[in-house]
Amino acid sequence: MNWIIISEEELNSERMVSIRDQRHQHIKAILKKNTGDFVQVVIPNVGNFSFLIQEIGETQTILVEAEKRSNVLNPLSVHCFFSLPRPQTTKKILHLAGAYGIESIFFFATETKNKEYWTSPIYKTEWKEWMQTGMSQTGNFREPVVNMAQTENWKHHLEHWPGKVIILDRMGKSDIQNSIQENEVGSKPLYVFGSESGWKPSDLEFFSKKNFLVRTLGNINLRTEFAFSSLLYLLFKN
Repeated sequence: MNWIIISEEELNSERMVSIRDQRHQHIKAILKKNTGDFVQVVIPNVGNFSFLIQEIGETQTILVEAEKRSNVLNPLSVHCFFSLPRPQTTKKILHLAGAYGIESIFFFATETKNKEYWTSPIYKTEWKEWMQTGMSQTGNFREPVVNMAQTENWKHHLEHWPGKVIILDRMGKSDIQNSIQENEVGSKPLYVFGSESGWKPSDLEFFSKKNFLVRTLGNINLRTEFAFSSLLYLLFKN
């Protein structure tokens, strides 16, 4: 945890906050900070800051805003769609989404066999915590909008997306890197990740009828989190 996450709602009128949770323990035991030291703070959807440690004790740390800092990175203006992954995979996806600051992320159960994953705590109460681990790692300030689409039809969602829809599939005829470099994806792109077993023939037929872009990250099967990480790297360096 390189950055401490503090929400705007936690601050009082004097821009001061008292923290008693794991953030206090991290400042005290891991960062080994003392009264008078400064810590790096992210206020989600606001920016990067330096906060002064006004007081640190056994049970709490009192911080006060010292200065607004330049943002450490430019968040990625992209949107990503996932065919409901295993809960452990979703934790890694959320971490990466928070680290790079993508605009939004969607989880859909595109197959009946994975609908049971909706019962996992990661899709109910824990998702924000995992996303903020990424924000605290990189200092990204934009909190991605997370959509748990349990009832919406996924094909209808793709049909009505206001920007380009880019289907990621290892059998895609064109490399996604070329599409990015040539700015083929345009504004408000939606990158669509299917299940690790690949898209069904009926799905590919649907994509073809809708003229969605089908692109590849390579002709091998990648775990979803590795494919996501690869895409984010390509987007971030361009």
